[in-house]
Amino acid sequence: MLPPIPPFDQAPLLNAYRLVLAPESDAVQHYSNCQAQSKAVKDAAVNNVLESRVLGFLFPAPWNLRHILGDTPLTRLATEVASAQGNGEIYDLGRKYIDYFIRSFRNTTVPLRPPSSHPSPPAMDNLEDMINEAMEISAPDHRSTRTRALARDGYHCMFTNSIDRASFHKHNAIKELGKKTGAATRLIQTCSIFNESVLQPNADDLPPPRRRNAEGTLGILKTFGLGDLVERLTTSNPNDIASASGVHDLLNVVSLYADLHVLFAGLNLAFEPTDELNTYDILFTYPEDAVGYFGLKNRVTLTNFAALPRFAQSSSQLEQLPLPDPRLLARQAACVRVAHMSGAARALDELDWEAEETVVLASDGGSANLLMPFCNK
Repeated sequence: MLPPIPPFDQAPLLNAYRLVLAPESDAVQHYSNCQAQSKAVKDAAVNNVLESRVLGFLFPAPWNLRHILGDTPLTRLATEVASAQGNGEIYDLGRKYIDYFIRSFRNTTVPLRPPSSHPSPPAMDNLEDMINEAMEISAPDHRSTRTRALARDGYHCMFTNSIDRASFHKHNAIKELGKKTGAATRLIQTCSIFNESVLQPNADDLPPPRRRNAEGTLGILKTFGLGDLVERLTTSNPNDIASASGVHDLLNVVSLYADLHVLFAGLNLAFEPTDELNTYDILFTYPEDAVGYFGLKNRVTLTNFAALPRFAQSSSQLEQLPLPDPRLLARQAACVRVAHMSGAARALDELDWEAEETVVLASDGGSANLLMPFCNK
């Protein structure tokens, strides 16, 4: 349940937070009283509990990240809550944040990318050539994104000491790098921080449900003061890869060991910005998940490998390989906290599991809850 006393003391935020407490209590009471009714009725009651809790936990989750996110998100949230009329509008507002905030950072299907049609680059014997090749790539596609991201991240997972297996076995330069760092070789994947399914340069090309999802999600980011990121991540210009590469912009990309990619995409792992530049605390929602990762630290500072003095890159060249935007990682971290504190993460996981096992929808409407995850895809 929502804590009666949240960890902040600003009057407008406290007043708005208290407006969520009664709807949550009412939803819990309603759920307790409807256990003898149909599954559809109980599912609706559970949804109201989750919706109110998501809305409530949206207040404390970003509180410690104000040095990155600023006050705009909380101020905007407080205004929305204060404007809601009755429990129904509170639940609707919570549903909006489940659909357009939590889902925007959650991707439970992490497929391997299909083989590229581009010719494979030749094996290289020195890192200078590999970095220069990454700088020259201009195609806004997944293969090019991976090449540039690995060059930026030193061909390692950004948060462990694992080195990319494919690069290690292909390039002598990476073999030498591996010997110097003592890294284990693993499958390293490039991962979008913000779900790329909504980062489309032309939303009109999407089916209506996905278009609504994209517009709602990007609308939340804009009202939260991230309009510049929205513009950059939805603009694609093959001739200006540094500032207009759309979904393939490295601001929205991290390089992760494959198992960590799955945890990150499922909202079970977060990289929470600290007060130090490009420095993050690594947070697992389940401590057991952190066991066994070679080189994993509690805190890590990201650096641009291509910026090392030996490569002598100009500042304009290095702009083509930006580090992940701390505001996006802060939002993802806040989303992870909200999803797990409210129980929404578990509920969404259960919906996924139930959807996989359900072949025919129930005639009494008992399967209606399963339709919600798919209406936004």
